[in-house]
Amino acid sequence: MIVWPSAGVDVKANQTGHAGSAHDAASELGTIDLPAAAGPRVAVIFLQPRCNMHCTFCITEDNFSAMTFEQGAALLGALKAGGTVRSVVLGGGEPFDWPHDVMALGRYGRSLGLLMQVGTNGVALPEGFESADAFDRYVLPLESVEPGPHNAMRLYRRRHHAIIMDRLDALRRVGKSVTISTVITRHNVEHVAAVGEFLRRYVRLGGNVHAWHLYQFLPIGRGGSENELDLAIPETLYLAACTEAEALGLPFRIYRRGDMYHSRTVEFFWIERGRVRWGSEAWRSTLVTVGGESLGT
Repeated sequence: MIVWPSAGVDVKANQTGHAGSAHDAASELGTIDLPAAAGPRVAVIFLQPRCNMHCTFCITEDNFSAMTFEQGAALLGALKAGGTVRSVVLGGGEPFDWPHDVMALGRYGRSLGLLMQVGTNGVALPEGFESADAFDRYVLPLESVEPGPHNAMRLYRRRHHAIIMDRLDALRRVGKSVTISTVITRHNVEHVAAVGEFLRRYVRLGGNVHAWHLYQFLPIGRGGSENELDLAIPETLYLAACTEAEALGLPFRIYRRGDMYHSRTVEFFWIERGRVRWGSEAWRSTLVTVGGESLGT
């Protein structure tokens, strides 16, 4: 069971620039009732559904709320107090489009001793992001080494691929850790091995790749549900692409993510109707009790 720290979290004392205490937010959010035996090592926090891009495969729904800064800080404190979570990924939507200070939230998580990561499309990263002390690792997308397939999947003024190349180069120059994510669809299934070879060269040039995640396209969410016919491939092709990537003998770990929402080591958290929700309960269609209130899923 993960419970909120009884002493609360003094947000102001941690120089986040936000007045007040996360203890007030914690008292509103209730108890996160996770069995200790199933405690996750990695927590993904959906800060908001809003994004500054439109991706054809996007699995994000619009049925949850943006967190306040204090709610985010309170959740970090609770996860740290729970004892099993070692690393947190701030995600969304787009974290750098969040109306609060995502860099300050990252710094606060690091002050708790958590390894802080941020999953971003890279568009709105601030100047000097690569050297900032807010995050230990960035999680960036790369759907293809060639601009065409990548930009066809990630729609941003037809230049998102160039933005990602620029962000990766900035991270390489300072040796900052990065995880790469690739969503395998009809548009890029034949380009996966080339992404692997690009990442091999990136490491040889000083890039610090922690891992490469290969996601199977899922026909859900605000993008995926509308583009299934255009993007979906048989599972056999997804698995073959993963096997080909693994055969490259790359100097970092490759993760197969056939269903990103179900994992023994990763848990997902968000705010819905003013309460914390988490994936292992909500996505199993059970009743969740949060702060004494039963919520149907």
